[in-house]
Amino acid sequence: MTKIPDWATAAHDDIEKGVEVRLNHDGTIDEIVISFGSSIFHLEQMDDAQFWIGVAWKETDGTDRMQHIMLTQHGKNIYPTVYT
Repeated sequence: MTKIPDWATAAHDDIEKGVEVRLNHDGTIDEIVISFGSSIFHLEQMDDAQFWIGVAWKETDGTDRMQHIMLTQHGKNIYPTVYT
């Protein structure tokens, strides 16, 4: 069994404004959400070999936009999938 590093189960109460760390039931980090202005960056580990990234923003005309990126590891290679 892999030891969970101390930083992964810390209180996370010293993080910058706009940064939210969401935890799993065991206290490890599940996802990180960073909000700045009308933009949001969201990083989530889906499993041991896959990460999901979402970037959302508001266009100057008020239109909400979001770009998704899935990073999947197969062996030593990491493959990105980009979708909106």
